[in-house]
Order: sequence, then structure tokens, then C-alpha cells
Amino acid sequence: MPTIAVIATTVIIFALKTFDIVFVMTSGNYETEVVANLMYREMFLQGDNGTASAIAVILPIAVIPVMMFNIRRFREQEAIR
Repeated sequence: MPTIAVIATTVIIFALKTFDIVFVMTSGNYETEVVANLMYREMFLQGDNGTASAIAVILPIAVIPVMMFNIRRFREQEAIR
């Protein structure tokens, strides 16, 4: 079970950081929009700095709980060893 938890949190963090792959491959076309790509479009293509800033704040807020869970599980495993 601990291995599954670590893999799940790593996959979630990876999924939230896929901007570079989507931007280079499709530039968000063909329904491949991700949160980071949406932030880029709002900031540089639409010129809506407020919405892009809000997305930029929400993205780390979504990642931090997953990271904290992963760190907590790692510390518990290290304490057992």
C-alpha cells in the first residue's frame, strides 16, 4: 500500500506539470489543454493577467497537499527503518 500511495502522488504531480510536453507537441490544440497551458494562454495570448495570476496561484495550492502527503508517508517509512 505505501508503494501505491507514493506512485499515485508522483503521477498526480507529474500530471499537473505537463506544460512543456503539451506546449511543444500540440500547443494546446486538439483538446489537449492542461492547467499550465491555460495559464500561458491567458497571460500571453489573451493578455488577461488577472486570470493567469489566479491560475498560477491555484496550481501550487493543488500540488502542495499531494506533496505534503508524500513527504509524510516518506517520513513514516524512514521512522520504521
